[in-house]
Amino acid sequence: MRVFLVLILLSPALAFAQSELVTGAATTTEVYEKVAEAASFLSTTGETGIKEFQKPNGKFVWKNTHVEVTKCIDNYCLSSPKSKDIGLNFSRLKCYITGKFYILDLCNEAMHNPKGAWIEYWYPRAGFDQPQRRVSFMMPAANTDYQVVSSVYDDSTTLEELNKISNR
Repeated sequence: MRVFLVLILLSPALAFAQSELVTGAATTTEVYEKVAEAASFLSTTGETGIKEFQKPNGKFVWKNTHVEVTKCIDNYCLSSPKSKDIGLNFSRLKCYITGKFYILDLCNEAMHNPKGAWIEYWYPRAGFDQPQRRVSFMMPAANTDYQVVSSVYDDSTTLEELNKISNR
């Protein structure tokens, strides 16, 4: 009976727990694989495929992250399962430690590299007092004006190791 009572009392907290606690944290390898899959998908579906990236439970949402579609030439997030990100002008997004415009740097490198590009930056994270290291991988979707990108918090994988994951 006590176990049942504890479960009833904790169920609201469990329902609102951070997705990382519930589903696990995505790895950098998974980020690379999902972004590569998303780039291939968008390359073949074109503009009609963009709607897939807006689905909260779509094929490009997993664990504690998702893939977004960007249009670097216009500096904005085109499609995301998080509606607050759609239309986000990322030319203003700065690293909380270095002050660099990290997405613009990532776009500059990824738009001209079919194998994609990684970047590191520091960003606020729930449950932490200080910004945490985050890495993003972006890849252009061939034959389109779009790029796809995903990110995870990771405090140990070096950029050199990340480039090995993506065969760069």
